[in-house]
Parts: sequence; structure tokens; C-alpha cells
Amino acid sequence: MSKEALDLAMEMGKVFNDLDEEAARKYIGAEFVDHEAPPGTPGGPLGYLGTARWVHSAFEGATWEHLDSFAEGDRAVLRLRFTGKHVGDFLGIEATQRDVDVEQTHIYRIENGLVVEHWGYRQDLLMLSQLGVIALKPPARPA
Repeated sequence: MSKEALDLAMEMGKVFNDLDEEAARKYIGAEFVDHEAPPGTPGGPLGYLGTARWVHSAFEGATWEHLDSFAEGDRAVLRLRFTGKHVGDFLGIEATQRDVDVEQTHIYRIENGLVVEHWGYRQDLLMLSQLGVIALKPPARPA
């Protein structure tokens, strides 16, 4: 199933990059769970599409570029580069008009030909630094 899992995971780009509702309904199962989403976020294809729309409302030109991927069994892993300009509220952070450029890792589980689970891992500290919310300082070198 590895090839099928990878192919389906790659289709998620149509949902997030293109906000393609048809792709969401075609490739995402009704019981889909996004383990990365904030509590109370609806599941299923329209819930995942709603998350994509929300990110696009916060980041102008939001794009996820494929960097690397692999699959094993019923799971596929994608390493992506996320870029965009922060123009709207994002997790309580008002628009900064700053550009972000971070890597993300997304894991998708496939069941019966549909994506049914998602886990995501992002460079959140780097993003917050790029938004000017926090300052990242390298650790002090021992004397």
C-alpha cells in the first residue's frame, strides 16, 4: 500500500495549496481526524479544508512546496516548505506583514483508499521568530 499512501498524501497539496473542495471530498474520509488541529476543529474533508482556508486567510500567498517524501504501509510522510506573508490573525497574533519560510513534516494515514488521519510538525519557534514575536538567540559558548 505504500505507493497508494504516498499518492494520496501528495493529493493533500490540492487541498492546502489550491483550496480544492472537490479534492478534499474525493481524497479525505468522512471520519478524518487532524491531530494537529486546535480543539473543536471539525473533522472530515470540510474540516481539513476549513483549516486550509484559515491558514490562507492569515498568510497571503500561502504555499506548501514538496521537498521530500516516503511511505511505508498505510502511512506517508511529506517534508514541505511553507511560505507566505502574515496578513491576518494567526493563533492570536495580529498581522505583522512579515514573510515566513519554514519547514513542516506531515504524516498521513490511509484506510480504504482515503486519508483518515493527519499529524503535523512545524518549525513553530522559527516561525514565531520570523514574525517578530520572540527572539531566538544562539546558546552561549562555554568559556
